[in-house]
Amino acid sequence: MAEEERKVWQSLVASMAEEIKKLTEKVKELEARLNKNSNNSNKPPSSDGPKKGAPKNSRVPSGKSSGGQPGHKGMTKEFSLSPDTVIELKPKTECECGGDIILKTDTFTVRQVTDIQPAKVITVEYRAKEGVCAKCGKKHKASFPEGVDSTVCYGENVQAVVTYLTSYQLLPLKRTTELMQDLFGLKISQGTVVAAGQEAYKKLEDAESGIKQELLESDVIHFDETGMRVKGKTHWLHSVGTQTATLYGIHEGRGYEAMDAIGILPNFRGTAIHDHWKSYYHYDNCAHGECNEHHLRTLKYLHEDLYVCWAGEMICLLLRIKEHIELSKCFGANQLEQADIDEYQRMYHKIIDRACQWENAPEDARRMANRLKKYDQETLLFMMDFDVPFTNNLAERDVRMPKAKQKISGCFRSDNGPKAFARIRGFISTVKKKRRNVFDGLVHAFKGNARVFLYPASS
Repeated sequence: MAEEERKVWQSLVASMAEEIKKLTEKVKELEARLNKNSNNSNKPPSSDGPKKGAPKNSRVPSGKSSGGQPGHKGMTKEFSLSPDTVIELKPKTECECGGDIILKTDTFTVRQVTDIQPAKVITVEYRAKEGVCAKCGKKHKASFPEGVDSTVCYGENVQAVVTYLTSYQLLPLKRTTELMQDLFGLKISQGTVVAAGQEAYKKLEDAESGIKQELLESDVIHFDETGMRVKGKTHWLHSVGTQTATLYGIHEGRGYEAMDAIGILPNFRGTAIHDHWKSYYHYDNCAHGECNEHHLRTLKYLHEDLYVCWAGEMICLLLRIKEHIELSKCFGANQLEQADIDEYQRMYHKIIDRACQWENAPEDARRMANRLKKYDQETLLFMMDFDVPFTNNLAERDVRMPKAKQKISGCFRSDNGPKAFARIRGFISTVKKKRRNVFDGLVHAFKGNARVFLYPASS
């Protein structure tokens, strides 16, 4: 009897030990999930909450102090060669010794002050006169210029300012009208601001076609998407961009139906850089490169919170390859030596093979290992082609501020609003990337020649 009781107790203890082990692992997994934030996962920064710690990144400390370094060429405001006003300052006419001071007309020191004058609003009155033919008596009347469509209206400059404030600086309608009143003395209604945006939307259609053409002719394009609220429902803002052009599209869907509607990926033949959203792989007419910044964040979570050793090794390897490429570019190289590529690939697959053989691995670690194994070429494409960037940060920057719009101004309340915002924002972003003046670009847009402004050679 005693022997049977001992076996029962041993079985019970073993069962309890196994249960404790499972519960301990579950607690560790749940604690790790609680530790997820924008630094170690794909969660947005807005989800971090007020108690988030100091930001961390993968940048290697340089050991240098903050600020400009010795030998760094500083940036100072340059002298204007054509100042609007010149004021000559003369010394006194008599010296302390009693002698007269002779003025040297060719010797002087120059200092310039740049300021702005109070805004002046001008009103232009057009008088369309009538005439009568002396022979047949037919009446003739002068035509008003394009854009002068009502008895009282606002010109291109005013429309450009309010459109810039709402579409780029993300001001709500009320604050935009307040600014126009406070700075310019113009009592503009919110309806006028909305109408200016819709007018810009119509007149930027041709310019958007030019941007699409430029993107389709590019070798590398960055893609991203983020949720936006339209009439209380979730829509998706899709970003397509390069170093010199940006295109936005609003769609109800996030997947390839939306990408088809935007019209870039179905016809693109270069390299698409994006995160691991599977819809991008619907298109096999182009090459694909994955964002390694996303990979580093996930690997950081696995390494620091789930204590996955191979994740730390992969972080070191990816950053090592990145640094090798940057140093190679400094010395004028446009590719790595084949021996280095072979060695890095060997190290990469050695880490992945060991990760995939790990029994009882955490689900997140197993999923990440399988992804890196299946999409090894897309992950390491930056190593094969120096024109392919390590990250998709360009696209993430392009969607960051549009995402902030709904935090500042709330969601869109109509179907036309988000479409106008996307087209105008894409035009302004493209103008800035081309280092052109945004105000001039918007004025040209309201005059109907935005495409010529972006692409003078096409005129």
